[in-house]
Amino acid sequence: MYWQSLLATVLLAPYAQALLRFPCAQLVTQRFDPLVTPGQVSPHVHQIIGGNA
Repeated sequence: MYWQSLLATVLLAPYAQALLRFPCAQLVTQRFDPLVTPGQVSPHVHQIIGGNA
């Protein structure tokens, strides 16, 4: 059973799609982090993706 699964994986791997894409838009890209630096500009960027707003 193990060899059949391995063989199937090896034979089908070239046909696999290596892209995972979701149909949702990016809402915002901002330097904010209310938990680490509340009320200040954050040293890193957050991207919020996938909302319906």
